[in-house]
Amino acid sequence: MQSKLAQLRASIDPVTPLFALVDPMVGEPLPGIGATAVGSDGTDQRAQGWGRDVVSVPLPKSIALPAHQHPYLIQLHGPDDPLLEVTFAIADEERLTAQCGGLDGTGRSAHRIGGWLQSSMRWPELGMLIAEMCRVNTEAVTKATYLRLADRRVLDLLCHVAGQSRVAAQFGRLQSWTYLSANGELSRLQSQREHSERLRLDETEWQRMQRGEMLHRAIAHYLGEATFTETMIEPPTYASAEPALLLAADAALRWPHRFKSDVDHAVCAALAMWRPSMADVSTIRVLLDDLGSESEPAEPLSIVHRDLITLIQQAEKTARFD
Repeated sequence: MQSKLAQLRASIDPVTPLFALVDPMVGEPLPGIGATAVGSDGTDQRAQGWGRDVVSVPLPKSIALPAHQHPYLIQLHGPDDPLLEVTFAIADEERLTAQCGGLDGTGRSAHRIGGWLQSSMRWPELGMLIAEMCRVNTEAVTKATYLRLADRRVLDLLCHVAGQSRVAAQFGRLQSWTYLSANGELSRLQSQREHSERLRLDETEWQRMQRGEMLHRAIAHYLGEATFTETMIEPPTYASAEPALLLAADAALRWPHRFKSDVDHAVCAALAMWRPSMADVSTIRVLLDDLGSESEPAEPLSIVHRDLITLIQQAEKTARFD
């Protein structure tokens, strides 16, 4: 963690104002910040808790969230501010919590530290720019209104789907946005122009964004599973997770009795990222075909995943892939 923190500090321009972006939708990342009063955006409590100036990001009225659940910015005092290390440690803990337990975990965790931003804009202008970026803008027909970019996983997926250059084209005088990825790497987006260019997703791009929750869970399962990471050559990416999730969807159609909840899809996708051809193993097909009985129905895939791993390893040893 210390090397990544040093890398983050080294990337910060000491002259340009620095902010930490927080997503409080599922709670505050810092213990001790009290409950928000009805009708308040929580700014006073947050400023007191963090000991720094805080400003809320005013989301458009079309996004039906109470004000205290809107993202907010904390002004940091440059790269040596102790709160930079505090917010980095929280972000890293969030990442590891999602991965805890591997395939036996949930693959889920609140990600409330959205990253570290540098901008010469005035606070209200910066807040309005971020708020506009969080408004869904797509050619697809959808009831969704909120692109939750303060959850850094959404920003990371958006960069994969739309490309970093299109995402950063929205920044204008938001000079940079750095965040911690699921792999524990720092990703940095930088503005290349003074004006902001709105990003609009086409229908296919929006469909890919809608798979984000399951993609993030599958990647977290993968990264937390010792069986996979012991032999991992390169960290998993969305490029490997997307086809794995499609393989899981096909498996759910073929063996619906093994897929009872989202966790079964996420675990299956993680297994498919590890071994995409696992459905070609005859012993696996026999196991998944088993319907059980009325007294003992077939267990969901998330329960039998250790058996699947054993069968994959046995097949690899004997090279018996059909």
